[in-house]
Amino acid sequence: MSHVDAIRQLRAGDLKAAYDRALDLLEQDREDAKAWGIMSLVALEGGNPAKSLELSGKALQFGDSSAITLAGRGRALLATGRQDEARELAAALSPHGCESAVEADTLGVILARTGLHAEALPFFEAAIADRPDHPQFLYNFATSLQFVGRLNEARAAYEKLLALAPGFHRARLALVQLQESSEHDLASVERLFESNASDTEAALQLGHAAARICEGRGDHREALAWLHRAKRRKIAEARHDRGWVERLFAAARNARGEVADAPAMRAGSAPVFIVGMPRSGTTLVERIASSHSQVATAGELPDLALLAKRSSGVDGPHTLSPDVLEATFDADWIGQTYRDRTARLSRGTARLIDKMPFNFFFARHALASLPEARVIMVRRDPRDTVFANYRQLFATDFGYYDYAYDLEDTAHFVAHFARLADHWRGVLPAARYMEIHYEALIRSQEEESRRLVSFLGLEWEDACLQFHRNAAPVATASSVQVRAPIHAKSVGQWQRYGEDGERVDAALRRFGVELPG
Repeated sequence: MSHVDAIRQLRAGDLKAAYDRALDLLEQDREDAKAWGIMSLVALEGGNPAKSLELSGKALQFGDSSAITLAGRGRALLATGRQDEARELAAALSPHGCESAVEADTLGVILARTGLHAEALPFFEAAIADRPDHPQFLYNFATSLQFVGRLNEARAAYEKLLALAPGFHRARLALVQLQESSEHDLASVERLFESNASDTEAALQLGHAAARICEGRGDHREALAWLHRAKRRKIAEARHDRGWVERLFAAARNARGEVADAPAMRAGSAPVFIVGMPRSGTTLVERIASSHSQVATAGELPDLALLAKRSSGVDGPHTLSPDVLEATFDADWIGQTYRDRTARLSRGTARLIDKMPFNFFFARHALASLPEARVIMVRRDPRDTVFANYRQLFATDFGYYDYAYDLEDTAHFVAHFARLADHWRGVLPAARYMEIHYEALIRSQEEESRRLVSFLGLEWEDACLQFHRNAAPVATASSVQVRAPIHAKSVGQWQRYGEDGERVDAALRRFGVELPG
C-alpha cells in the first residue's frame, strides 16, 4: 500500500478506494501529510470543497507541499469564493514543480480565473508539453494565447485541437473569430450543426459559429436566423424568469449604504469600477484607461459581489440575488477586504480597474465601501446592446445570462438596465460616478478619453489614444476587436436586422425606454 496507489485510484475516479487507502495510511501515522492531501482531494472530487480546505490545511501543517495537493486546495478556494487566496497560492508556484499535466493545467486555470492570464500561460504550456494530445489542455492554452494577444499562435492551437478532436465545438467557434472571412467554411459548420441538432450545447456553439461566418460576409439577417436556430432548444431548458429580473433590478435600486460626495484621499491604488451591459463598450473604455501609466487593470473580478454576499449573511447558491442586494452590509469590512484582495494587482499604480460588467448592480456597495473608488457606467444605444448580447454566447452554466437566449427577453433585461443606470445617474455623486456613451466615444475619441482621464484625477497621456497597442491581457469577447484602432462599424447595427430590428425597437419602447426617432 502506498501514496502512489491512492493517487492512482483518485485519478481513475475511484474515490472510495482512494479514501480507504489514505485512511489506512493515516491509521499508521496520523501526521502523514500526503495521506491528508489525498483525503482533501477525495473531499473535493466528492463535492465538498469546505471539507477539502480543512483537510488540505492538515496536509500543509504536516509538510505536504506537493503540486497535486496545492492545485486541489486552489480549486477548493475558488469554489468557496476565496479568489484572493487561490490567486496567491497559484502565483507562488512554478510550472516546473508540477508532477503532471493535470496539476499544471489546474494551476493555470486558477491563475486565469483570478485575472492573472499572462502568469497562467507557462502552466498551460507545461501541460501541453506533457500531454500535447489532450483537448481541454489545448483549449486552455489557446484561449490564454488569445487573451494575451498572441492571436496567430492561438489560431494555430485551435486548429491543432480541432484536428485532434473535431467535436470540440467551443474551439470551432473561437477559431471562426480569428480566421479571415475567405477561410470560413459555412457548409461544413452547417453539416456539423445538422448532425448535432439534438445536442443543446453543440447546437449553441455551432450555430453561433455559423452566425459569425455570415456576419463576416455581411449577411446579417442570415446570421440572425442562425442564432434563432441555435438557441431554440436552450430557451426551453433555461426557463428564463422575467419576474426574477424585475425583482433583481428593483432590489438594486433599494440598496442601502451612505455614499460620500467626493472621493477620499487614501494611500495605495484607488479602485475604478467600469460597469455596464456586456458588449456595450466596457472593454474599450478599460483599454483606454489602462493605457495610462498610472492605471492597472485586474480584468473582471468577482470579488466585490462575493464580499457583498458574504457580508449580507444571505444563504443560498446565488451571489447576485434580490436578497443580497437589499441586505444590510458592512461597508468597512467589504472595503478593507477588497483592498487586501487586490493590493498585488495594482503594481504600484494610482488606479486599479475592476471591469466586471454586472457590478452595476453593486454600484452603491462599491462607493459606500470604498470611499476612494469611482464608478464608470458605459452605455450604448439599447437596440445595439440587445443585438450585441443576443449575438454573444455567454457561459451557459451561469443562469444570470439566460436572458440572451430570446430576443425579447434580452430587450426586457436591457430596458431594466437602462432604468437602473438612469437611477444611479440621479442619486450617485458626479465626482465619483460618470457615464460614458459608446457612440460619443466613437464619434469624439480624444474628447471623451480626456474626460475619462480627468474623472480619474490623472494628467493626460497620449498613450490613451493608442489603446490598441496596450499589451495587457483581455479575457473578454472583445479580445480581438480591441487590438485594432477605434471604428464605427458597430454603431447602429440594429438597423441591419430588418423586422427583428423593428421588433426590438418596439419592445424597448413597450418596456419604457426612451429611444431616438
